[in-house]
Amino acid sequence: MNRNSNILEYPTVQLPILSDEEAGKQFSKWSYVNIYSLKDLKDIYLISRLVKEKTVKNITKKRNELMYKNEVWGERKILEYLNALVKFDILDSDYNSYTSFFTNSQINEELTDENKDILRNIFFKYFRFKELSSWFISPDPSFHKTFSSLTEEDYINNSNLLFYYSEKNRFTDTFLYDKYQKKFIIENDVLMRFWDVFLKWGTTLRILEKFNLSGLENDVFADISNKSLSVAYFIKPFKEFDLIKFLQKEFNTKYIWMPEVIFRIARTYRYAIPDIKEFVISMIREKDELTYERTSEIFLIKGKNTQKAIDMATYLFPKMNDSYISTLILRQ
Repeated sequence: MNRNSNILEYPTVQLPILSDEEAGKQFSKWSYVNIYSLKDLKDIYLISRLVKEKTVKNITKKRNELMYKNEVWGERKILEYLNALVKFDILDSDYNSYTSFFTNSQINEELTDENKDILRNIFFKYFRFKELSSWFISPDPSFHKTFSSLTEEDYINNSNLLFYYSEKNRFTDTFLYDKYQKKFIIENDVLMRFWDVFLKWGTTLRILEKFNLSGLENDVFADISNKSLSVAYFIKPFKEFDLIKFLQKEFNTKYIWMPEVIFRIARTYRYAIPDIKEFVISMIREKDELTYERTSEIFLIKGKNTQKAIDMATYLFPKMNDSYISTLILRQ
């Protein structure tokens, strides 16, 4: 933990990113995508395949005909999705596709596992996603020069937790690492928004885990409120470990706040939070050395009035027998 660190005194360093000009020279695709809905991306691709004369106008018309029960889309929004499909090499510049994708899918149905596999492949190939993924391994500009050669295995096996928050802007602009006493920043508004797109893709496809640290009792960094701070990381495949020994090593008390347990495990192993919670519950049921205190959902979600806020408030609390585990107790 970096509780004794004074973030205010950290030197500020810009995270490496290709400029539009540099990206255009290297990849001939200079702009960022702004697509949050992976399901809609899949649907626009399938709809484009049904249109003989592939213009933005015709594809927009076909989309609104087929999805008449949904919100009517304008050409500008359709163009945004078509441009993304071109950048992902799913469509060419005339909106033709010479390789079939999402072949077993229907328009307006939820993403299937097969769909997600296709989208995962896009995630690990699209150069802007690869750039941001490289930050999890190293923020060094010399390392950034090699980002195009990185693979999924590199991110899963060699990456680190990345803490982030907004210091001067509406969107995320500042990043922290456990092992560097520096503040890493981004100043491009488009890049700040793209960070959210990157997280949306990564979490939807279960490549990335992310959560806010407001539920922790102890500040991760001394002069930044946990309420302002979030963390993201590449998920590693879950492997069981000795939970009792882990707790004894990490904590000097027998009463342990549950979000602290979840965070310490995530920080050490980079496992998905649902997997960690399931494992903790299984260990409570198996191990006589473990018991727990429970709390109600009403207590955790006080003041929260949206499903997103409720999910965030309960995310680090395992649910067992219709109540949430608030405290893990190590029996002597």
